[in-house]
Amino acid sequence: MGKVRSIMRSCLGTGSRRLRLAAVSATFVTSAGCSTPPPEVAWTAKPRVEWSDITTQPVADLNNSFQVLTSRPTVGLFPANMSVTRVSLESAEDEKPSTEPRLYADPRNEFLQWNTAFDDQMAVSEVFPIDQRDLGGGEADPIQILAAFRALRARIGLIYAVNELSETESEMFGALFDNAEAEPIAAIHAQAVSLESPEEAEKRDKPADLWKTDSRALVRAKFAKLVHACIRELIRKDQPAVIETPTGWVPAGPVRPVEWPPRHLRSKR
Repeated sequence: MGKVRSIMRSCLGTGSRRLRLAAVSATFVTSAGCSTPPPEVAWTAKPRVEWSDITTQPVADLNNSFQVLTSRPTVGLFPANMSVTRVSLESAEDEKPSTEPRLYADPRNEFLQWNTAFDDQMAVSEVFPIDQRDLGGGEADPIQILAAFRALRARIGLIYAVNELSETESEMFGALFDNAEAEPIAAIHAQAVSLESPEEAEKRDKPADLWKTDSRALVRAKFAKLVHACIRELIRKDQPAVIETPTGWVPAGPVRPVEWPPRHLRSKR
């Protein structure tokens, strides 16, 4: 088995995009050597998700930045919990593209990624993802997604998408919503280019770390930072909600001063 793997590496290279052809080229591998590898499959463009697939309002062109869409500061929006999901035209990895948007995400990965991103923000109590089954059979359009956010009692929501613009370039964009109002309050866009092309990676004796060089990993890290910065800006501008005394309520007597330490903690002598 080890000999077969070494032969496949010598024939197909060590780049991650080459490894995708391993299953196909296995039929050409023999214990004595390998035959001529099949021709390379050229990168083909995939259907792109549009802004209209994630928000009901038009968004101005953004480039590696975020924009707060509300003209007035929010009131009492934070602290809040947050729901998140990704809209895609892919039904599953390596399957044929779909013509209808659907929620494409692994909830376990999304939970870890976004809770880690907001770990230092006390105003965001938790972040939880939703997937296609949370829509209850409905379509993955913004209205249905926001309804699912509200059903799970999330205060704010993030709907985002990922597009591969070329073999070495990717973009990520999304909209933040006030779920109660069903209106977008901010838009975020990030774009990244691979630091090393697949051809250059194949020439190296040691495979490159894709988390540090591939555009899909780079754009995800950049997008998470922009969402974090956007949330901080919204928190900074958020006004505290006014708490009104219920009509007709009158205190029965004077408020008793706080006793410290409490009586039950005082030592008995």
